[in-house]
Amino acid sequence: MQAPECPHCKEAMLPGYLLDHVHGYFVQGTWVAGQPEKSFWSGLKMRGKVKHPVTAYRCERCHLLASYAHPQPPK
Repeated sequence: MQAPECPHCKEAMLPGYLLDHVHGYFVQGTWVAGQPEKSFWSGLKMRGKVKHPVTAYRCERCHLLASYAHPQPPK
């Protein structure tokens, strides 16, 4: 996807990602479909959920963040 234009100042936005810290290591943030369901063993139930990595775009001028969850291409 081409980087979006900032809706406030119309500048091109820079791609990046939101960082999650999980069990001592870092991962890219992920969007998960539906409402969170608690799990005793893992915190939240994830089996069978649709998941997409989150790409965050940042405007260098006004610092607005816009997040997108693009589907991953099939492997």
